[in-house]
Amino acid sequence: MKKILIVDDDEELVNLVNHILKSKGFDVRTQPTGLKVSDVVKDYNPHLILLDIRLYGESGTDICKELKRRSHTPVILFSADNIKGQEFANCNADGFLSKPFTIDELLTTINLHLEPGKIEA
Repeated sequence: MKKILIVDDDEELVNLVNHILKSKGFDVRTQPTGLKVSDVVKDYNPHLILLDIRLYGESGTDICKELKRRSHTPVILFSADNIKGQEFANCNADGFLSKPFTIDELLTTINLHLEPGKIEA
């Protein structure tokens, strides 16, 4: 079972995405702030991380930079803000979803990054 970590402080969105992903057979864990995300990742070892850009405690792009220095786990940023290309490139994120997104966009993006050749053992 593929594990996905959702890091976002929007409780309504997190509950919806959590429900959708669990109904598709994913194991999901959530983190409501940018604090201690590295610890959660280390303990949970997700196959993919959905990471909001605007978080309490630390910005999603800073968290992404730190995670990508330590791991090849795909990180998909999402935000209602239009992210600038250079900012996206500088944090080495694997993808971006603009809020609001459709269920199809969410699942397509996740499945793209969970292809068998992209998952670490």
